[in-house]
Amino acid sequence: MRAKLAAAMLRLGEFIPVMKPTYATYEETLEAHKGRTFAEVKHDGYRIQVHRGGSRFWMFTANGNAYNYACYPEIVSIVKHLPVCIIEAELVADGRNHKDAFDNVKKRFRREGIKQDSIDTYLKSGIVSNVPLSLRVFDVLRFERTGLLDHPFEERSEYAETFDIPCLVPVGHEVVQSAADLERLVQSTISSGREGIVCKDPASIYRSGNVTSSDWVKFKRSETLDLVVVGFYRNEGYSLDLPFTSVLVAAYNDGSGMYETLGKIGVTRDGIAREIECLVADKKQDQRPGKVAFSGKLDRPAYAKFVPDLYIDPEHSVVIEVRAMNLNRSSNWQTCGEKDGKAFSMRIGWADQVRYDKGPKQATRTSAIRKLYELQGGE
Repeated sequence: MRAKLAAAMLRLGEFIPVMKPTYATYEETLEAHKGRTFAEVKHDGYRIQVHRGGSRFWMFTANGNAYNYACYPEIVSIVKHLPVCIIEAELVADGRNHKDAFDNVKKRFRREGIKQDSIDTYLKSGIVSNVPLSLRVFDVLRFERTGLLDHPFEERSEYAETFDIPCLVPVGHEVVQSAADLERLVQSTISSGREGIVCKDPASIYRSGNVTSSDWVKFKRSETLDLVVVGFYRNEGYSLDLPFTSVLVAAYNDGSGMYETLGKIGVTRDGIAREIECLVADKKQDQRPGKVAFSGKLDRPAYAKFVPDLYIDPEHSVVIEVRAMNLNRSSNWQTCGEKDGKAFSMRIGWADQVRYDKGPKQATRTSAIRKLYELQGGE
């Protein structure tokens, strides 16, 4: 059955739902990887899945949308030198630090379907030469006629080393065999200004799509959450010309298929509210969307101030990157991981940016929220 699925999913031009890393302790990671893990530097960019076959090529974002090829001429040039293959890579740029590098990738991002005059303006601006992009390959899912989904990661990573193309570089890895060594590597990587480490089980197959697994585990300088906007709060005493000043955000529960609320966060910084508004202006609604689990407490007068003014169907919404001081679990008005009257919530959360490369079902999962809470010492 798995072999048939692998064959069906390896047709060139058909997006393969991506494998995602989870969270674990250093000890849990080494135990899950049977005492030997491949530790890769985490490059802070946009994930890209590239298919190359004959004279044709396809480039997909992490949620399966097509990249706007006209806006990435240097990447198209790289891809045209590839053999028949399907690769996964990080689209990266240079920068003074990891945040600056990521911001440069974000500056280059343009959605598929924008008007030709917008593309012409983009190309004439000089941004392609001023902010050049390159690829860091971290997985190979097909090479020539060989499908590799069922092959161990150690073998798949060897295929990445065979490419000899300018501006296309394999991520590479360091073999780590103890939790203490892994902790030292993560801390030294972060201290050097990098975003973090992704540990991969060398014996693991590629688990496509919404599969929770400890085969890939990430360690970052500060954990961020990718959350879906599900509600809007209008100007709350702000003398700002903004459509809203706060949003209600939710994690995705891949078990139930529901979006579970995690907290209300401000979006007045760095033009984020206007950025969100441009993407959802015609999608807001008065009714609570059916795919979102809302707390029954919101129907009580005492919780009226937490009721959003408007809502949005999460499947037509945007994903924003959120940072939080920490996660709490208590009796509150959230529904994320709700059990025995308690749910997860964020303590002092703030929006970093809109994640154009991710769709609602690529949002942080409820199970990942639970694991992060445990890693913070929660029970």
